[in-house]
Amino acid sequence: MFSSVVPFKNQHYAELKKDCIHNKKLFEDPEFPASNSSLFYRQPPPGVVEWKRPGDISSDPHLFVEGISSHDLNQGEVGNCWFVAASSCLALKPHLWKKASLL
Repeated sequence: MFSSVVPFKNQHYAELKKDCIHNKKLFEDPEFPASNSSLFYRQPPPGVVEWKRPGDISSDPHLFVEGISSHDLNQGEVGNCWFVAASSCLALKPHLWKKASLL
């Protein structure tokens, strides 16, 4: 019924993490670059999208504070809700969220 995990585009988490730590660099996904091509199908809307990492916004960023709830998530202006919906489902089972997010 269940099969082994198949790495997406041959990306292996443990190897990627080891490489980033060894080279003292943050991960940059070649399949989802920090560019307009990752966000828009056609012409981007007027204005400039500025990509930031959590450390650029907060001096002490946290993914979770005092646990997680399915009510903590907000889609905002993102048009595709697949990630928010999946995260909300995982939030109902924190042990699965930890397993899926590799934290």
